[in-house]
Amino acid sequence: MQLHINGEQKEFSDGLTVAALVAQLGMKPDRVAVELNLEIVPRTTWESVTLKNGDKLEVVHFVGGGSGTKAISSEEPAEDTTRSDWECPTCGAYVNRLFCPDCGEKKFEKSDLSLHHFFHHALGEFFHFDSKIFISFRLLFTRPGFLTAEYLRGCRKPYLHPLQLFFIANLIYFMLQPYTGWSGLRTTLNVQTQAMPYSNMASQMVAARVAAKGMTMEAFTHSFDHVIDIEARSLVVLMVLLYTLLLAVLEWRKRTYIGQHLVFCLHFTAFWLITVFIGIYGGSYWVMRAAISAQAAIPSLNWDRDLFGIALAVMVAYGARALQRVYHDSMALAVLKAFILAMALHYVLNVYRFVLFLIALYAA
Repeated sequence: MQLHINGEQKEFSDGLTVAALVAQLGMKPDRVAVELNLEIVPRTTWESVTLKNGDKLEVVHFVGGGSGTKAISSEEPAEDTTRSDWECPTCGAYVNRLFCPDCGEKKFEKSDLSLHHFFHHALGEFFHFDSKIFISFRLLFTRPGFLTAEYLRGCRKPYLHPLQLFFIANLIYFMLQPYTGWSGLRTTLNVQTQAMPYSNMASQMVAARVAAKGMTMEAFTHSFDHVIDIEARSLVVLMVLLYTLLLAVLEWRKRTYIGQHLVFCLHFTAFWLITVFIGIYGGSYWVMRAAISAQAAIPSLNWDRDLFGIALAVMVAYGARALQRVYHDSMALAVLKAFILAMALHYVLNVYRFVLFLIALYAA
């Protein structure tokens, strides 16, 4: 029979169970997560789930146990059993291994205080290919809805918490946004009073505020933009909450907890921030700059409209796949709901910008 594993078609004998497949792939069961036809397969059922011809599987292998600490395995007996006894400072357990089997804490050694070890350990947590950050972001972009589905079924140790992932994505966005050539979430006073649907009202409110404070427009603009720069980072969570309410309405028949929708929207918004604002809009800016530098002819396009169309298509495709995986919607229903979510980006973003405008107006 033919199975589709991580996008590749492979031939296997009939009657193969999930457990047998994992064994044939040469993977350790305690370091693998298996998804069959968009459904996570609990490890306790691997022996009883028989695969059929044409099944589609996603197999995730956590090389080091999926966490930043080194996993203890039977492959390392010499290193673990030859250590002298020590008391774990974290959980108080008395062990004779390099790593505490209860909490994973590593035995302290004087060499741990060296600068080499300090920076190696700190950077390794972030940049090692097996760290939670790399695993989580790789799955966020390559397998829509997978992280949400894993979190909802209780498999959380190998990945970043949804809030952690969201705030790191938020940090990445605001670090790279100044180089994208687009205003994005940083809506300056000039953008607020000239390029927004509420710009006429905003201009009147700004004029009244400037007169009341007795400031020059130049001084007020500087103060306003400074507040925007600070508050824009923390207020992004408002968009997540608005999305959560919208998703709760779209999936009201499921009768699920609001927390499920929140987890989905944290992942969805994290993907949106980096893919749309950094990848699509930022990428187009640098393509245009490269074309201008090379004196190439640039087509006369409505970049704002056309890029919005591309972003909309990407978000619908991603959202539909994620909704199928998490809420088990049919393809047609998932596409419809994903389209509503993607179109809502424009309105959610405008609400965010208006709230940001009000905060900056009275804090400037």
